[in-house]
Amino acid sequence: MTAITGTYDLKIQTPMGEKHATLVLEADKNTLSGSFVTKSDTSSISGTTTGNQIDFETVITTPLGKITARIIGSIEGDNLIAESKLMFATAKISGIRRITSE
Repeated sequence: MTAITGTYDLKIQTPMGEKHATLVLEADKNTLSGSFVTKSDTSSISGTTTGNQIDFETVITTPLGKITARIIGSIEGDNLIAESKLMFATAKISGIRRITSE
């Protein structure tokens, strides 16, 4: 089973160009929580995980206002691959887990 918990640096391909964000995931059995951090906002996430699959919702701030985004994807090693279906587009998301020293 792939470890889900961690901090991921994201690249998000949107209709308005590439955006960057940080995703903090906390997995407790099949429950997923954490935060989605952009330059302008931080919002909590809530969702589920099964094996290496992730499925969560968060609220993001866009030029059109705040919208709820559902993000579905998977974790393969230290890589995150996902997509989000937004109101009128799909955003492709890729990310890599930050390596932390203990």
